[in-house]
Amino acid sequence: MAYDTPTVQMLRAILDEVLATPAFTRQQHRSAVEVAERILWLASRGEREPEAIKEHVLNEYLAYAAA
Repeated sequence: MAYDTPTVQMLRAILDEVLATPAFTRQQHRSAVEVAERILWLASRGEREPEAIKEHVLNEYLAYAAA
């Protein structure tokens, strides 16, 4: 799926923010590539709210890996 430049910039900013969080740096189950893939997966399903994407990745995706 192709994204316009502002969307790519937003998704990249979300990725950078998530990768800088303790929730990511303390866990050992998900790689940065996996997190990026999850962010793109959410975007491919139409999610465009940065906070909703971050919340999903931090509170569901990374938390699920730690369980």
